[in-house]
Amino acid sequence: MNSRRPILALAVALTTGLSLATPQSGRVVFVRGANGTGGFLGGGSDEQLSDIGNFSTSNGNHGFGQLAQTLSAEGYTVEQVIENTSGAPVDFAALDLANVSVLVLASNNQTYSPADVQTVTNFVFGGGGLLVISDANWGSDWGKAPSSDQPFLDPYGLVMSQDTSTYVSRANQGDHLVPVNPVLTGPNLTLNASDDVLAFDGEGVSPLTVGPTPAGVQVQILARAENDIRVNDAPGAGSLRLAGPADASLVVAYYGAGAVAGHFDRNTFFNTNGAGTDITRFDNSQYARNLFRFLSGPVPQPYGDAKVNSQGGQARVVATQTDTQLTLSSYDALPGMLTYFAVGSERNSLPFYGGQLLVGGDLFRLSFGITDSAGVWTDRVSLVPSTVAYTLTVQQLYRDPGDATGIGLSSAVETRHLP
Repeated sequence: MNSRRPILALAVALTTGLSLATPQSGRVVFVRGANGTGGFLGGGSDEQLSDIGNFSTSNGNHGFGQLAQTLSAEGYTVEQVIENTSGAPVDFAALDLANVSVLVLASNNQTYSPADVQTVTNFVFGGGGLLVISDANWGSDWGKAPSSDQPFLDPYGLVMSQDTSTYVSRANQGDHLVPVNPVLTGPNLTLNASDDVLAFDGEGVSPLTVGPTPAGVQVQILARAENDIRVNDAPGAGSLRLAGPADASLVVAYYGAGAVAGHFDRNTFFNTNGAGTDITRFDNSQYARNLFRFLSGPVPQPYGDAKVNSQGGQARVVATQTDTQLTLSSYDALPGMLTYFAVGSERNSLPFYGGQLLVGGDLFRLSFGITDSAGVWTDRVSLVPSTVAYTLTVQQLYRDPGDATGIGLSSAVETRHLP
């Protein structure tokens, strides 16, 4: 379809007519602090720096060995680079980031330059995944680790806090704010499936705060922060305040073709019997698998504003992709309504039924369906190998009897497919 008319006809029809993806193998690189630079609350032990070669299962361990094993079993090559003992930071330009899927800012605690930050920002823009975690014991004082992370978070409007508080983030207590997403509901975007993350936890956590969002960045809080926030605003322990709606235990920023995830605690991924908690508790292991699968890409990019429907909601489209399949899901549409996904070959912004048509170029629609009792609709597209790169854009249209036009319109998502 090459014009607006076919989509208009489909919209009128709405008014009147009523697999689990395989994780991509890739290279995961953890950044670790230099010997002698961490563990200030725990006696200065280098074991506090959460080495991926530390497989200890002794009570109170701080190792990331089982996390590395978990990722290796998923098909990733897992590596580690260590900051220099002289205080020199990691040379990101020498890391060959073009061949890295996920970069993890783990126990880094050195000061990085604007050039280092730009290198990592370019990596994300080009399709890389960045995971940022902080902890007091990853430094020699309260502010070392979060201050080392902060320059890398500034381009996305995110702020790292210091270490405080302990809690479990639970879906059934309203802590998870987005009902369908690749990290907490898995890459198949199906609720109540085996890869759902119903609960994950941390002990001595460093949540992130969402500030003003820079142009070209989309930020989404997936799980809220709780209890107190210790702000990184002092050379020693920062000031305390209660967590608010801008604070996150898990937050994602989309930028270019990649994504940044901020997670609130290292303890979530400790080896069995780890200090405070570990990778075997709650759904922490599944959470790790989902998180790295999401960050390893490809990362479909959300864009555009949804039309507010007659019940005050705004439907949003989420996608995951492999070489052979594009999985689509929407949430916050109206329940029990006729719906479909419109697919285009480029972004658009055209006034349409009281909202915006966000897909353009060559247009077609997927099958009609009925949203479930939660207003969720899921569909899939089989992808045919191509010798040229191409783009697909997707938006949901659904029936809305309470709206003057009878049509609801979601936000959109863009996916890029390479030969």
